[in-house]
Amino acid sequence: LADYAMHLMEQMKYINEHSFNNFQMKIGLNMGPVVAGVIGARKPQYDIWGNTVNVSSRMDSTGVPDRIQVTTDLYQVLAAKGYV
Repeated sequence: LADYAMHLMEQMKYINEHSFNNFQMKIGLNMGPVVAGVIGARKPQYDIWGNTVNVSSRMDSTGVPDRIQVTTDLYQVLAAKGYV
């Protein structure tokens, strides 16, 4: 997922350079348990809940454009794998 996020950022840069736009993207990566399920009887919707989702939501609202934001737990996993 981290590799995919980095490729997305590279692709956004390429798109901006070749289309004369200035699109911005915020990416947040988190890991942890979630609860998922379908709610609603007439109009069923799939949804997920849990602290992992809440942290991800906060990362979206506080994220810096053109950056990949990760939680401390995920940073430790990525750093052990050699990511900078």
